[in-house]
Amino acid sequence: MRKFVQATCILAVCGTAVYAQTFEVATIKVIPPGERRQPVIDPKPGTLTMRDVGFGELLMWSFKIGPAQVANPQVAMGPERFDIMAKAAGPAKTDELGLMLQALLKERFKFAFHRETKEISAYVLVEAKGGHKLKESMEDGSGVLPVSGGRMALSGHSATLDQLTMFLAGPLRTPVVDQTGLKGRYDFEFDLTDYRVKEHVDGEPPPDPVAILQSALPKQLGLRLESRKMPIEMLIIDHIEKTPVEN
Repeated sequence: MRKFVQATCILAVCGTAVYAQTFEVATIKVIPPGERRQPVIDPKPGTLTMRDVGFGELLMWSFKIGPAQVANPQVAMGPERFDIMAKAAGPAKTDELGLMLQALLKERFKFAFHRETKEISAYVLVEAKGGHKLKESMEDGSGVLPVSGGRMALSGHSATLDQLTMFLAGPLRTPVVDQTGLKGRYDFEFDLTDYRVKEHVDGEPPPDPVAILQSALPKQLGLRLESRKMPIEMLIIDHIEKTPVEN
């Protein structure tokens, strides 16, 4: 019993050490109006490069949540865009980089928040009939990122499914929760280019993102969405400065 308690204490200390990590070096550049470019989020072991990102991307990526899980986005969302170059003291993994970015937001933007749980309508991600079609990965990759080159697609490189739900929540404007039970990391590509409507016909309603995802997810990834009313943890922004503390 004594050994068990000692081991538990060691694990707790190690966990605290990981969660307390901050970037060794980090620079934040405010992008002047009119200099917009294609947003880039490029995590590598120990480094994080973000180009032309706003508070929405910063919150989504660091907390691994969709925009609908921010209860008061109007407090932070605005025209401000940033370039961020950050380096950890060691080869930190993607999840650790996200925690370090949270610490950077607190330090440079004086970001403060709390959480509340609310019963709301949401979608859960589950396996489709026949099982998933994901390729398991043992590496620590970049997670889920948009594919460039004019395609409407997502690329998953050693990604977790909660990283995928973060992106699915965007067009749905509703929280998406992973309930597949799949806890590994996976490689996949999710391409919706063929579903994009090239020309809108006058008088016709726009394409339904729910219908598109319900059609594409089972075919490409072996996953599907179910609508449910459930308790969802919401992030409430208490304070944020629009101009970061100087580097």
